[in-house]
Amino acid sequence: MQLQVTTRNASSSPPSTCFIAGRVANFTRMSTALFVDAGVQASKYCNVGTFAVLIFDYCITLEAESRWVWNRKWTFVRFIFTISRYLPFFGIGMTFAAALRTQYYPGESCVRYGMASNVLHILCLVAAEGLLIIRIYAAWNSKRLLAFLLIFPVVCFVTSYIVSDTPLVFNSTNTTPILIPDPGNCLFLGGRNNVYEYCALLLYELVLLCLMLFIRFKRYKFARGSLQKTFFKDTTRYMIYIMIMSSFSIILTMAPPNTWVSITNSPQIVVHSVLASRILFNLRESEGRPRTDNTTTWKELTDIQFGGDQHSAVRSEV
Repeated sequence: MQLQVTTRNASSSPPSTCFIAGRVANFTRMSTALFVDAGVQASKYCNVGTFAVLIFDYCITLEAESRWVWNRKWTFVRFIFTISRYLPFFGIGMTFAAALRTQYYPGESCVRYGMASNVLHILCLVAAEGLLIIRIYAAWNSKRLLAFLLIFPVVCFVTSYIVSDTPLVFNSTNTTPILIPDPGNCLFLGGRNNVYEYCALLLYELVLLCLMLFIRFKRYKFARGSLQKTFFKDTTRYMIYIMIMSSFSIILTMAPPNTWVSITNSPQIVVHSVLASRILFNLRESEGRPRTDNTTTWKELTDIQFGGDQHSAVRSEV
């Protein structure tokens, strides 16, 4: 009895040949292995690892959330917080599933799946930045500034999206085609043109940081209460960390080979979600501490407010 089986893994798989007892039988392969190299594999590991970081951070901060958020009434801030806290699990979860994919089945297309994942990623960023915008508005208490904070990022990201569709980035998909088999757009790859979105985010955070530092040293220069210190310190740290993360994303998008670009997919979302949650928890914890100093007065706190019937935006909203 003779038994010989020959198989091949290629981008276009030929039929496998099987000799059994002198007979020849052809089987059509049902799937093909997706291209994998060091860059693709590293991108997958990084995105899977950041999903684990998101889950870990949620577990260790769940007690703080139950203490400082769950027992509060539903407000606009709590609604935005809930989106920034829980939507990343769906967005990063879709990226996690795409990273674990190793096979392509004929007739499949991953275009819509990728678009849905990108939309969720954008919504996660918008929600996290929304909490930051509310803090800036609470510190300035200016409707004109609020309009600017809402219009300016839209202009920045629309411009970056339009520019990203032009061949201005060297070695991008618009200038140099990637000679890698990518059936159905299911390969875990990214484009260098995303660098414009990261630049727009970096610029936006820089503008917000300047606005926060200006109002901090102009209007609240002599504020010594723990609540104000926590408010300004955490907000400033948030923007600095996002700027650092955006800078790394720009470098990792432009410097390595094309197959490494997707390494930046999830970390940006996870950093936004983790920081947005922690600055809210820290503020609520600072609010709950007994005040032993006489330097903080309710008059100082009411300088940061949304309306006259509230104690302050720091206390009841932000």
